[in-house]
Amino acid sequence: MNLGRKGAIIARVMPGSIGEEMGIEPGDRLLSINGKTVDDVLDYSFLADDGYLEVEIEKADGEIWVLEIEKDYGEGLGLEFDEVVFDRIRSCANKCLFCFVDQLPPGMRKTLYVKDDDYRLSFLYGNFISLTNLRQRDWDKILGMRLSPLYVSVHATDPDIRARMFGSEKARKVMRDLKRLRDHGIEVHTQIVLCPGINDGRVLEQTIDDLKSLWPGVRSVGIVPVGITGYREGLPPLKPVTRELALELIERAERWQMEFRKDLGVGFVYLADEFFIMAGKGFPEPWYYDDYPQLENGIGLVASFLEELRGLLAGLSEIEPPDEPTYVVCGRSAESMFADVVRMLQPLGIELRIIPVTNHYFGGRVTVTGLLTGQDILRALERRYEEKRILLPKTVLRDGGTVLLDDMTVSQLAAMSGAAIEVVDPTPKAMLDAILGRASRRRPNRREKCQNQ
Repeated sequence: MNLGRKGAIIARVMPGSIGEEMGIEPGDRLLSINGKTVDDVLDYSFLADDGYLEVEIEKADGEIWVLEIEKDYGEGLGLEFDEVVFDRIRSCANKCLFCFVDQLPPGMRKTLYVKDDDYRLSFLYGNFISLTNLRQRDWDKILGMRLSPLYVSVHATDPDIRARMFGSEKARKVMRDLKRLRDHGIEVHTQIVLCPGINDGRVLEQTIDDLKSLWPGVRSVGIVPVGITGYREGLPPLKPVTRELALELIERAERWQMEFRKDLGVGFVYLADEFFIMAGKGFPEPWYYDDYPQLENGIGLVASFLEELRGLLAGLSEIEPPDEPTYVVCGRSAESMFADVVRMLQPLGIELRIIPVTNHYFGGRVTVTGLLTGQDILRALERRYEEKRILLPKTVLRDGGTVLLDDMTVSQLAAMSGAAIEVVDPTPKAMLDAILGRASRRRPNRREKCQNQ
């Protein structure tokens, strides 16, 4: 990302586009459009829509071009960028007592240490923001461009509790800010990181009531358990979510959903998958999550995965089960989901076996697959799976490469374990294709048949 100079590096220019006709090339820097700086893809999309443009370009040799372009309104320039934010990503200035980044050991992948609090990434990718660092120009852009929906970390609406949790007095005004967004037609999905003894109990009840009062501006509330690693030295003490608390919260959420479905037509409050794992209860059916408004927040991932897999299995033809079982590596939180996958595959003669891995590197309490390290995976494998075919979810690798979080490579892991390790995207289709050892063939559904006739 460009951290020192203004403008955006152009990565690609579409063939036959206006940009190509004007001599713009990959590597050129877009400086401004109609005299206005371009700080992100939102600015670019908005400014480039006009019918008359003055586009300022810096060529690779430093020469400055000012291009006058007349075109149809809404016609694109054909420029593409590798980044969506061209200036600095807004970093978080809060000192959240539960911050997961503060609990990371050194030497992990760089993206794990990024504390972003950028409203543009919230709109584009669903990243959660605090609303504590917005300047007037940011508010003007959010409201002027109608950047909806946004994703906001609330945690508590009680001003004293929220200020304590965020470590910032600026956190007190969340209800005012949420009302402002609602009044301008900006929809918001909210998050509560549940910290036992701090924002649970009556504080949680108040938070839910306050957020419901902002419907339909506030579209959903996702509740996730606080993450605690073994690296909290010097940080405020926190209590983990217990099985008893998880069971209590599940029962309370069921009551909330019954009330909200009657009043609002949707469940409104959704619990993270981890609560059901902690409680030892089965996962909810897909209807519980409505249209999965907080899927990227880890809420409904299991139900969505299983629902998609059922559809894929129903459409398979000419199944040829592998002669040998296939193994899959996963974190402890995914073990119960893969147990369901195993049961779904058994009637088809497909044998999948699970290798659950305990995350000793983070102190044992972190259970997600994406934070597993090579040494912990190797500890689970040892030499017991020599020449066995093992699927390794791609989420365990650094930034999509071939290196795990602790710098062990996939090839090193394979050599030390003796296993035939295959990296696979953690999607139902990719995993099913990998298990079958080929691209799965699917019968077309009724709509597809009609379209093909």
